[in-house]
Amino acid sequence: MRVPPLGPPPAMAPPPTAERTLDTALRVIAVRRPGAPLLEVRLRMPFGSDAAGHVARCRLLAETMFAGTAEADRMALAERLQELGTSVARTTDPDMVLLSAAVHTDQLGELLAVLAQVLTGATYPDDEVAAERERLLQKLRMARSQAGVRARETLHRHLFGEHPYAIDLPELADVAEVTAADLRALHAERVAPAGSILVLVGDLDPAAALDEAVARLAGWTRDAPPAEPLSATPPLVADPSVMIHRPGSVQSSIRIGGPALRRDDPKYAALQLTNLLYGGYFSSRLVANIREDKGYTYSPGSFINVYKKSAVWMEIADVTSNVTGASLTEIFKEIDRLRTEPPTEQELDGIKNNLAGVFTVQNSSRGGLIGQMSFVNLHGLGPDYLTSYVKNVMAVSPADVKATAEKYLDPSKISIAIVGDKRSAEKQLGDVKVIKP
Repeated sequence: MRVPPLGPPPAMAPPPTAERTLDTALRVIAVRRPGAPLLEVRLRMPFGSDAAGHVARCRLLAETMFAGTAEADRMALAERLQELGTSVARTTDPDMVLLSAAVHTDQLGELLAVLAQVLTGATYPDDEVAAERERLLQKLRMARSQAGVRARETLHRHLFGEHPYAIDLPELADVAEVTAADLRALHAERVAPAGSILVLVGDLDPAAALDEAVARLAGWTRDAPPAEPLSATPPLVADPSVMIHRPGSVQSSIRIGGPALRRDDPKYAALQLTNLLYGGYFSSRLVANIREDKGYTYSPGSFINVYKKSAVWMEIADVTSNVTGASLTEIFKEIDRLRTEPPTEQELDGIKNNLAGVFTVQNSSRGGLIGQMSFVNLHGLGPDYLTSYVKNVMAVSPADVKATAEKYLDPSKISIAIVGDKRSAEKQLGDVKVIKP
């Protein structure tokens, strides 16, 4: 008996949700996801700025936000969170600071109380800031010793110029200049409820969770007007491709990128599928070519890096030096094939089912759903996003993929950054400019 082919995943049903905007302009969203008595908590604060050195200050602020308040030092805060069975992760990007935690349902109020204490009274002690500053400098030095990091930074500079999105990691000199007073001033200016979004997902009563948030966070206020937002990005224009000379390197770290669609664009689903087909998952054409067939690299890939105000498409591959040119030939060969030949219905259907299925499975968990809710709100995707996503993916045709590749995988709009030994690779690269590190 022949097994029938799998059909597309079902559309996701909207979860029970409640939402409220506090008098302080903090937006709170509570989503019920039954199961274990646990909650996922995400607080996103807009933090984009064009100010010089802002990325360094933002990174250190996130690292030292829980270093002390007027009521408790770092150790006391850590012990209190440990009693609640949780910790608070802090992450940053050019658009935001994100606080993340998971806690037992019964402890939501206590966790919000700790957050309120930090949000309203973080003190950034001088000695704690100095110690964290030195740790961050060491991390940055280690990171920049990696060829892939240097190649990515170079590519971002090519694509974004002087815009803050070009700064993948803060500069050492900027970090070294940050003081505790700088962080206290930044906290007073930017850690504000207006524009911030708190998302709660788990086995909760949405209305009761909103009441708890109001009770615990009503004291988080700020009288000053909102800080200046991040400026719009200039049009992304491909600069001359470059190679950074890394003497003695046995491999070349290749990073390729160009403009892409923002997440709220109606054609984003087509671009996402085009990227997956090209190099966005393990069964992609790029992996089959330069990993499985040629053996040039172990883990090539491509992805769409989406910001609030811009997006870039990027391809990565770390290859042995003697096949740098051959790898680039195959990389652009696969790009050209997508731009000139639409995929078969069978090939595209497999990718569509994969993407739609992954989306459905991810959103079946608390962590996946809260990440998706935060993403939806960051990009203004609207309340129907969770239910319409699968439908939009399944509607993409082979002709849509070809048209998308023609427009967004255009070699004339793509920059290349390579880090490797020029003595091994330079003759393979033609007109690529070689620069010193």
